[in-house]
Amino acid sequence: MFVAVDIGNSNITVGLKKEDKWQEYRFPTHSEQPLLLLREQIKLLDLSKLRGVGISSVVPSVTPLVRSEIELLFGMNPVVVNKRHYQYLPVEPDNPDELGSDLLVNSLAASKLCGQNDCLIVDFGTALTYTYIDVKGAIKGVSIAPGINTALKALSQNAAQLPQITPTLPEKALGTDTVSAIKAGTIWGFVGQVSFMINKIKEENNPNLKTIATGGLSHVLKPLDKVFDHIDRHLTLNGIEVYHDIVKAAMRPNG
Repeated sequence: MFVAVDIGNSNITVGLKKEDKWQEYRFPTHSEQPLLLLREQIKLLDLSKLRGVGISSVVPSVTPLVRSEIELLFGMNPVVVNKRHYQYLPVEPDNPDELGSDLLVNSLAASKLCGQNDCLIVDFGTALTYTYIDVKGAIKGVSIAPGINTALKALSQNAAQLPQITPTLPEKALGTDTVSAIKAGTIWGFVGQVSFMINKIKEENNPNLKTIATGGLSHVLKPLDKVFDHIDRHLTLNGIEVYHDIVKAAMRPNG
């Protein structure tokens, strides 16, 4: 069994991997005891079979608290993604201090999926990110845009008469009321943006690169399914496990 913890700007995802299948638990990132409810969930687990714990975080202020909770819950020191370990990895970032740990672990998991091909990861999270990885596993470039929920939230907060919208794809590109109009413009707009960006990145780099979709909202833009070679909701969790195993192996006395 392996435990992967992904601390995002909006949610903390805890993945328990048993028999090559992930079981997910999601909690709000900003609370006094974000993993409190996890205590009940793990009471039935046989922790003697736990082989490791890994943590990736893009919210440094929350990391120490979550790490402490994880150590208490599982009785094991986690491997936390940080730049001290980059020497063991193929990422080769130009600006390691600016590289988000989520992009880093995604790249490790994507390299396993893409095999002997360059690949592009499109991560539908709080931010919508495009990460280009070459055949050696090195990160060669990134684009970042507001995510779907981020865009919808900004719209409702800055326009007094516009409500907060749940992101679902409408049938048509034009709405007939406020809610359907916001969904049409925003969600179909994201379909267009992602399609354009994938084509643009292929044009500039490699027309044969493989594409991977991941992130909590990767299921919303169904018309895009055909443009992706892989849709992997658990890419980040898989990457945390890959990162853990690389670092553990490198730090063994004979590693």
